[in-house]
Amino acid sequence: MKNFLKIVYIVGLGLSLNSCVGVDPSGRGYSVEVPLSTINNSLASSFPKQENMTLGTLSVMSANVFSQNGKDKLGVGSSFKFSNFLMPDGIKGDVKLSSSLRYDPTSKNLYLSNLGIETLKVQDYSLVDNNLKKAIASVVMTLIEQQPIYNMQKSGFIGNNLVQGVDVREGKVFVTLGL
Repeated sequence: MKNFLKIVYIVGLGLSLNSCVGVDPSGRGYSVEVPLSTINNSLASSFPKQENMTLGTLSVMSANVFSQNGKDKLGVGSSFKFSNFLMPDGIKGDVKLSSSLRYDPTSKNLYLSNLGIETLKVQDYSLVDNNLKKAIASVVMTLIEQQPIYNMQKSGFIGNNLVQGVDVREGKVFVTLGL
């Protein structure tokens, strides 16, 4: 009976580990999924951010990473407020971006990269011309791209020295470990 329980325990442990860890499709090693909730918790502490532009001040209030099912990209939603001396109360808006990932092995940080604009919504379009919309979108993308979204070392990620790559598959973030 004890041997049977050991076998059941080992099989159960193997099945649970198998659901968390998989083989990288490129054959680089084993992949571990990083939950988007963990990334968003890490990212939330970095906002709001403010940038002074020639035309006014842009405040990026928040950024949220979400899955784009069926795509090898992540979605990023962000809200912002732009104000200047003509609009002291400012105008608010939202931007939706698509993004891939980049890993910096020196700092052990994950960054969003190759951001592209999906949608840009501004509260009152009559106050904002196309050039200003492009400038706002560019600054929002730059601020988000410069911000680490996850640090392997600080998070206690066990294999942070074995990282072979980071990628997005089917809207999920995977870290590939190898020797």
